[in-house]
Amino acid sequence: MMIRRVAFLAALLLCLLPLCRATFSAAPPLLPAPSAQDSDFTMEGKITDKSPGKLTINSGDNIIFHVLYNDNTEIKKKDGSPGTAQDLQIGVKVSVAGALAESGEITAKKIEIEADGAEKK
Repeated sequence: MMIRRVAFLAALLLCLLPLCRATFSAAPPLLPAPSAQDSDFTMEGKITDKSPGKLTINSGDNIIFHVLYNDNTEIKKKDGSPGTAQDLQIGVKVSVAGALAESGEITAKKIEIEADGAEKK
C-alpha cells in the first residue's frame, strides 16, 4: 500500500514538473524601449566648448552636458528672432530642449539663446 502511494505521488510529480518549470522559469514580459518622444529633456547653462554639431554646456555645479545639434535644430535669440549656429559661442547662456539619449547626450530640438557672454548679471 505504501509503495503504491509513493509510486502515485512520483508519477503525479513527474506529470506536474513540466508545468512548474514553465511557470517559474518564464521571463517577465519585456517593456518597450523608450522612444525619443519619451525622453524629452530641458536644461539651461553656459556653453563651455563648441565643435561642429556639438556643444558642451555647464549647467552649474560642474554638471556638464553634451548637446548635439544639426540643421533641424531650431535656434532662437532672446528677442525671438531666428538664430544660427554662429550665435552659439563659448560663454553664451542657452536653454536647450531635446531628446536625452542613454549615452547622456542631448539631441537638441530647440536652443534658445538667453544671454551672450558679454552681459553681466
